[in-house]
Amino acid sequence: MKKIFIVIGSLDIGGTEKQLLLKLLSLNKKFNFGLVAFLRKGDLYDNFIKNGIRVYDISNNSKFTIFKIIKVLTKFILLLRKENPSIVNLYLPHSYLIFGWLTFFFSNIKFLMTRRSLNNYQKKYPFIKILESKILHKRMKYILVNSRAVYTQMMEEENIKKEKLKLIYNSVEINDSKKEYIKHKRIRIIFLANLIPYKNHKLVIEACRELKKFNFQINIVGDGDKNYTNELQNLILKYNVEDKFKFYGKCKDLKKILNESDIGILSSNEEGFSNSILEYMAKKLPVIATDVGGNSEVVKHGYNGYIVKKGDYKNFAKFLKKLILDADLRKKLGSAGFKTVKENFEVSKNIINYYNFYKSL
Repeated sequence: MKKIFIVIGSLDIGGTEKQLLLKLLSLNKKFNFGLVAFLRKGDLYDNFIKNGIRVYDISNNSKFTIFKIIKVLTKFILLLRKENPSIVNLYLPHSYLIFGWLTFFFSNIKFLMTRRSLNNYQKKYPFIKILESKILHKRMKYILVNSRAVYTQMMEEENIKKEKLKLIYNSVEINDSKKEYIKHKRIRIIFLANLIPYKNHKLVIEACRELKKFNFQINIVGDGDKNYTNELQNLILKYNVEDKFKFYGKCKDLKKILNESDIGILSSNEEGFSNSILEYMAKKLPVIATDVGGNSEVVKHGYNGYIVKKGDYKNFAKFLKKLILDADLRKKLGSAGFKTVKENFEVSKNIINYYNFYKSL
């Protein structure tokens, strides 16, 4: 049985980590997986352990400095020599930049990189683009991506040959296909995204300035940057829309909130492929999302939701108003969204693709 190491910073609650849990739950009996966390354990750590997934915690709970990098790099080298995996799959840029150099020293191991976002981070640090495109990309056996947008960007901007790229979309579990449409007195809108600036919650607050007279509540589910959270709360006070927002933080009962929601929204400035959108559609929610990354690969404008330009709060407000006022439209678009995820993004289809890919190695 092939031994496969997957290396990731932490097992915090986020789209990437939840997708990883779904994948390993289905494939752990087919392959000998080892999950390596090098920054911290994270809130999902126990979920992996209790499901029989082996996790190597090589973090030391210190601040992320050059000394910590040296320590985790040393620990990982010793782990590779001891366990001798045949495949190492590096998840996300920080994992890639720290451990990708080991390809020069472990020629017996096939190294893979998983990119799950657009390369916007390279614009902040141009030297990273040089390191990746000129050196590290060439050392990878394959590069896995989760949207056509990321796939195209890597070919056109980072000169990756299509033979080296493998596209496997995110997926979602579909457990409840019989959601009943309950007419609430107050329309419930879910915004599932960690509180980090690129998710651009501010756009939604701006949109609500246009909709003060309507009866709805936006439930923001996610945790993150405290300074950014304070900025959002101050903006809500400034625009006098306190009654329109509720912050849930880290939520252990996400299914309950999803089941009670009427509309799902996402206003990001950047995405690879949004897991939140799939979770909305699996619960038959119509979606409003910004046209970034792979969002338009699942949200079809006017069919299962609405796509608006990044930063366009006026059109965001326009379509939100439309859905708030029209229950039949919500039901129609929500049903179409459920059909979309069931036919194209249900977890079993995704797992088959991963199984065939790993087996081919």
